[in-house]
Amino acid sequence: MHSYIKEKISAMQQSRLEYLFNCYVQQNCSEKEEEEFMNLLSASKNKAEVKKLLDKVIENSGVETSMPDETAASILQNILQKDRAKVVSIENNKPVFRLWPRVAAAVAILFVCGTAYWFISNQNSRKAVSPIALSSAKASSILPGGNHAILTLADGSKIVLDSVQNGSIKGGSSKIKKQGALLVYESTAAKNNAPVVYNTLTTPPGGQYQLLLPDGSKVWLNASSSIHFPTAFTGSERNVELTGEGYFEVAKNKEKPFHVNVNGMQVEVLGTHFNVNAYGDEGSIKTSLLEGSVKIKSRQSSGILKPGEQGVLNKNANKIEVKKADMNEVMAWKNGLFQFDGAGITTIMSEISRWYNVDIVYKGKVPDRRFEGKISRDAQLSDVLKILELSNVKFRVEGKKIIVQ
Repeated sequence: MHSYIKEKISAMQQSRLEYLFNCYVQQNCSEKEEEEFMNLLSASKNKAEVKKLLDKVIENSGVETSMPDETAASILQNILQKDRAKVVSIENNKPVFRLWPRVAAAVAILFVCGTAYWFISNQNSRKAVSPIALSSAKASSILPGGNHAILTLADGSKIVLDSVQNGSIKGGSSKIKKQGALLVYESTAAKNNAPVVYNTLTTPPGGQYQLLLPDGSKVWLNASSSIHFPTAFTGSERNVELTGEGYFEVAKNKEKPFHVNVNGMQVEVLGTHFNVNAYGDEGSIKTSLLEGSVKIKSRQSSGILKPGEQGVLNKNANKIEVKKADMNEVMAWKNGLFQFDGAGITTIMSEISRWYNVDIVYKGKVPDRRFEGKISRDAQLSDVLKILELSNVKFRVEGKKIIVQ
């Protein structure tokens, strides 16, 4: 009798599990139901039932894919360890892949095709199983970027900041300090008729760094970027030059506007937060405003941005277009993420090239794929490529070169 009661309770739990499973997939779970769903998933006795539910979803979707027992087990583990990301369903005619950052440096993906889905992960333990194998294990040896930069002084001498300990740095008359991944220029009184002295901070491919300017403005530099700046702001303006990508938090000074000069375009501010993307291999320069107000101008066009807007200067047309922008996507790099909203493979591979310091080669026609989602920039390159391979894009890794097929 006791055994019969246990079997009835188990059957009721499994029935409840199926109900909550379907609610979760359709995003209809309340907070209490989601908590109950996670508790049922955590029970080892329900693993077989979870596998059946997953197999049923795939069978109903018409996707001809087998799911080994170990893969189903890893799916369960990934669901339990993910950072509460919601399942998002999309239309069948949109080949979109939803991703999100994992706790720690792992990468997870929700692959949606109709109603079929997979949770796939390579955790630090390397115990998770992926049904898609990268064509070459060489990518696993390519690590993500980090805090790397070179400081070039006015006399042309270069300081590799990676090799410098925290503390004061000799830089002529300037007072410079290194504080971890932050380079600090202290404000000093300018001498009368003293020439303006410029320094340049450059990040290599796979590098990023932060800079505190002498006026208190702060700059974050993305990979393959540089900022040319005076060691003291004299006169009636504050002028810097940027290549690549940088995020600025400008100290307010109504008497002395701040100008960022970028390849024929100028951003003028008094005190605000904004991001400038001006990589030479991109077809446009993008200025995105998070806070305050900025004026952007080129030789033939100008525009004023409000928070949440982006000014796009097409390099060929030399015309500025102002539009709304997703600031989470814009600021993803500064927040340690890759984030894409319908991005094509060439856009994604450009970011991968800069962050992992690899060359990208396309063999044949460029695959027409669109991606949405987030990936941690701490992820190994092999993890990222495995995710992208789920869209039927193939990669071959040869040294520091990735061949896209």
